[in-house]
Amino acid sequence: MTANRSTLEERIRDRAYHLWEAEGRPEGRAEAHWALASRLEAESEAELDEMGRESFPASDPPGNTPQTGIGRG
Repeated sequence: MTANRSTLEERIRDRAYHLWEAEGRPEGRAEAHWALASRLEAESEAELDEMGRESFPASDPPGNTPQTGIGRG
């Protein structure tokens, strides 16, 4: 199991636990809470991926960035 997978499982476990508590700690709903937590984490990951695609890497500035200090002196 990779570190990313265990981190994902930890986030799902935490979210499922909070869902269970929010519902008043009902018995017999562990699978439903886990499934909902998994779906919510997947949606969260997809949203973060989309935000990442919309930005550019810091090492690649936009082409129209003025360069200052060149040719002066």
